[in-house]
Amino acid sequence: MSLPLLETLLAARSPLALCTVMQVKGSAPRHAGSWMLAGEEGLVAGSVGGGKGESFVLATARAALADGRPRVVAVEMQGNEAEGMDMVCGGTSQVLVEPLVSKAAYEAARERLLRGVRVVLARRMETGECAAMDEAGGWWPARLEGADAGAARRALEHGKPVFDPEAGLFYDPLLPPEKLLVLGGGHVGRAVAVAARAVGFAVTVADDRPEFLVPGRFPEGVATLCGDYVGVVDGFPFDASTYVVIVTRGHLADLESLRAVLSKPWRYAGLIGSRRKVRLLTEQVLADGFDPAKVESVCAPIGLDIGAETPEELAVSIAGELVAVRRGIPNAGLSGRARRNAS
Repeated sequence: MSLPLLETLLAARSPLALCTVMQVKGSAPRHAGSWMLAGEEGLVAGSVGGGKGESFVLATARAALADGRPRVVAVEMQGNEAEGMDMVCGGTSQVLVEPLVSKAAYEAARERLLRGVRVVLARRMETGECAAMDEAGGWWPARLEGADAGAARRALEHGKPVFDPEAGLFYDPLLPPEKLLVLGGGHVGRAVAVAARAVGFAVTVADDRPEFLVPGRFPEGVATLCGDYVGVVDGFPFDASTYVVIVTRGHLADLESLRAVLSKPWRYAGLIGSRRKVRLLTEQVLADGFDPAKVESVCAPIGLDIGAETPEELAVSIAGELVAVRRGIPNAGLSGRARRNAS
């Protein structure tokens, strides 16, 4: 679920039904956790897959708004005729359709998302009750009776919903807008900006050389900042959903960038370089007195182990590691392998 969809939900003045894909078996057009908002007149925003299946969910939403009762429906996509009207994806989706009674949990979720904090919505299918839990374990407006904090944390860690049919509870993680700061606008930095933008990051590229930030050098929507790296890092709005990639033109600029980044909160920090360069820079920041645990958490060497050499290949490797962190896959990159081999 995106923040714009949540904003639409909170801004609505007429009755809404929230339709959420809880579980998918086989192939389906939308993954678990996909949202759709429906009103008495039909679709408001979002999608649970389109076509005949979505029309069925919209009809169910109208019925739910009429009687005030949530329900779970199965959307079949098992059609066998290529020219038929039935969907032929080959799977089945379970969709929770619930009239929104209280928006308190959604208000709490929005406030935390805007601070870069991940949130999970625990929702009781039978009644439509909802509560939000953040990464610190706090609940708003109050803890949902019977909610399993462990299941909620698993949803937060992996960014994927957890469905507990026995308890009748659905744990729906909401991820804040993810910001990527690329320190270095050279060939690799430009390629990283292109790749990361394509997988949904809000990208900012910084460099102290104006000629590397000229208009048209980066895709539409990529922001640029010109200035010294320490100043850029100090002025950037770091939070728990910030990712930062250090790919400057040399090891001294990398070192000053790393020092600046280590004093900030972030979800991911990666540093490009050979193992020797990484070792030397790591030894230096440890000698500077930075927290060893935080230094250890920097992904260096950066990226997945795919044998990348060209800027574009390196960008694919780096973007892959960003996605792995987003999805809660531990030690997926080169730095994780190095730590495993050292242990």
